[in-house]
Amino acid sequence: VSDEALDILGKLDTRLQANPKDAEALVARSKELKELGQLTLALADARAALAIDDKSADAHFEAAGDLDRLNRQAEALSHARIATELDPKDPEKWFYLGVLERQRANFPAAIESQTRSIEISESFVALSEREQCERRIGKISEADADLRRIRDLPAKHQ
Repeated sequence: VSDEALDILGKLDTRLQANPKDAEALVARSKELKELGQLTLALADARAALAIDDKSADAHFEAAGDLDRLNRQAEALSHARIATELDPKDPEKWFYLGVLERQRANFPAAIESQTRSIEISESFVALSEREQCERRIGKISEADADLRRIRDLPAKHQ
């Protein structure tokens, strides 16, 4: 564990000691713990944040990521959907929902989610995900158009 990660966790722990109901700090700590591979602890923090504020899109998003990595995709998908409902303008949340839908072979839903992500903020990864899903269901002309767009993207989007 890096000194930086320990420092971040220490600061978050201090915030939580001062205010145990700081949902934002719990979400941030969940994210840090996930990055350290401490998925069970990360999920516990995400759930604690949701117990405080069940309308926290970020807490639902973190819970989705934790559950996905714990191979609990159905629960992950549910939290990812709620995260996009609560924060419909976040392209990252739509992208991740699309990834989860693709993993479940729901390619039309994955394409729709990636399209929402792209409409908010075009990115290489969302275009690539959508292109792959389009190919899986035979939408070759749409996939080819996405592939051309990927090649035309400025470097900052890749």
